[in-house]
Amino acid sequence: MSVYKHAKSPSWQFDFQIKGYRFSGSTGVKKSRPKREAEKVEKDERRKAERLCEQVERAGREPLRLAAAADRWWDEIGSRKKETDLRGALDWLVEQIGPQAFLHEITNDDISRAMTERRKHVVKAGRDDEGRQLYRPISARTANRTAVLLLKRVMRRAFDAWDVTIFNWPKWGAHLAEETIRPVTEISIDEEERLLELDRDDYAAIREFATITGLRRSECLLTWPQVDFDNGVIRLVAKGGIPRIVPLSRRAYEILWAQRGRHKEAVFTYVATRTMREPRSRRAIIKGERYPITKEGLKSIQGRLFKRAGVKKRWHDLRHTAGMRTLRATGNLKLVQKQLGHANVATTAKFYADALVEDVRAGMEATAASVEARKAARADKASDGSK
Repeated sequence: MSVYKHAKSPSWQFDFQIKGYRFSGSTGVKKSRPKREAEKVEKDERRKAERLCEQVERAGREPLRLAAAADRWWDEIGSRKKETDLRGALDWLVEQIGPQAFLHEITNDDISRAMTERRKHVVKAGRDDEGRQLYRPISARTANRTAVLLLKRVMRRAFDAWDVTIFNWPKWGAHLAEETIRPVTEISIDEEERLLELDRDDYAAIREFATITGLRRSECLLTWPQVDFDNGVIRLVAKGGIPRIVPLSRRAYEILWAQRGRHKEAVFTYVATRTMREPRSRRAIIKGERYPITKEGLKSIQGRLFKRAGVKKRWHDLRHTAGMRTLRATGNLKLVQKQLGHANVATTAKFYADALVEDVRAGMEATAASVEARKAARADKASDGSK
């Protein structure tokens, strides 16, 4: 039957196919109403669908399968994105829904099932005291980004740029997991000093630079062509492939200036303390020689440093610290947005607008004191009038 009742919907639903294209949705007629009313709506939907199919045939457009769409999207868009394991997520999504599935046939049920499976995935979460590997479920944000929103990006590209016809768009919002906003964690001055006491000078420099600028870990691994001392800026390609020009404060300028002459390409470097082979590249590391700081090395060495210093924070919290200090000093959320390179101030507000708890508390106390002072003044005035 092309008109039917669905347990999770208050209205009659329709579902039919015309020339290989599937059309489904709600008739808008409540299930308490007679079925014939819903069938009238379904007939109208059929007529619309037939006209659409005729238009598609005249335009000579061919249906597109998910595997082919994913490969083309990767070649045109995905391969240029600096997103962790995007290719792996795309391959998993294709296998989960089905490589041969036509884009126009992907249903809300297909997406719901894929999202359910994605939420079961886990990631490494450090080791316990006995050295055993620990795992945790992936975050809601990661699940959304690598399942629902990734499929949406592929289908939107197919529709907007490749002239692929998609009659029934999934209800994307209905499939998104609720994301928990992680509180902004700021590294205190005391914690910063404890880190400095235990750290080596070469790694302390890049950590201080990150705390001042608010750059991400990978963005801090600068090369000399990115540094413009004449104009006091650095140039980089930020998250999402967006070019950025980052101004240098006096102290940030001094940190970079002090690195000159140490390496012909990399800005931040370290002196090897022992001769060994680098785990990933297997290249020889000679004790006493200077080498570029790598993302993996920075993560490993600084992770151990934070633990030794008793600082239960992450490297990314240096970025939060930079944003919080600027917000506290200026009260200007727009300025924090520019400093952190957020494309939209709404992103900044999402994390930082509610972060100044102590400042809000101080404001509330000041308001309460003002109210009490006015009450006292009014009581004194009333007392003088009664004498």
